[in-house]
Amino acid sequence: MAYDSILVHLDGNPQSSRRLHLAGRLASTAGCPLIGLLAGRVPDPGWSYRMDNAQRCLAEDQERRRLQRENMHCAFEAATRELGIVAEWRAVDHDPVSLALREAREAALIVSGQYDGDNVEGPVARQLLEALLLESGRPALVVPCAGEFSTIGTRVLLAWNGSREAARALHDALPLLAGAQVRILGAHTAAKELRADATPVSHAVRVLERQGASVEVEHGPGGADLTIGELILSRAADFGADLIVMGAYGHGRLRELVLGGVTRVLLQSMTVPVLFSH
Repeated sequence: MAYDSILVHLDGNPQSSRRLHLAGRLASTAGCPLIGLLAGRVPDPGWSYRMDNAQRCLAEDQERRRLQRENMHCAFEAATRELGIVAEWRAVDHDPVSLALREAREAALIVSGQYDGDNVEGPVARQLLEALLLESGRPALVVPCAGEFSTIGTRVLLAWNGSREAARALHDALPLLAGAQVRILGAHTAAKELRADATPVSHAVRVLERQGASVEVEHGPGGADLTIGELILSRAADFGADLIVMGAYGHGRLRELVLGGVTRVLLQSMTVPVLFSH
């Protein structure tokens, strides 16, 4: 089992090059095409008309973004040429969230990046990341802003609560988990009673063992979203995990979607890549 295509989201942040090389390694291992998608902040022209020298400001911004596209395209071609993989370049210039979603739904796996306060793309970076997690319908591997990740999927922490999202994440991550050492952390938020249709952790164990994974199970205590999020991060560090796999949770409809508490904690404090699936 392997992903048949991988899409990496690129933007104006320095971390883009790290994501690109990680996604390239995954595509090379899977023997699948890599799609590079440049999507980021697109300024509203209306702001410039309130400034002196509006035409010059617009021209300078357009030139800056043109150079950014060219530089990222060149970096993408160089990285994929070295790996000898099939590569495709795409860039969106308007409405980056909607158009990025349109492109991302083709891929078997999305590689994106953690949002932080120094993000040069501004609010659109957070909007785009949350949309990819909750609206793309595809699993998203989110790479932390800091750190080097030479391996992905050798030691894995799987967060399990028996939900639809957890099951989706497990199956979406299987191409990365064959032969891995996996610790399943069973944990439920205290605010929710265990549903009658919650899938037992033993089912997840069988799925993983069929992929040749070595599996151990830990049952964590219940708690609030913050507690569960911190527990996942702590247990991942104790285990020496190079990947966390978990469901992405949200509330609302379409652009009104709001990330669930545990998902938000992981996105804020992650130190290793996390594969989310919604």
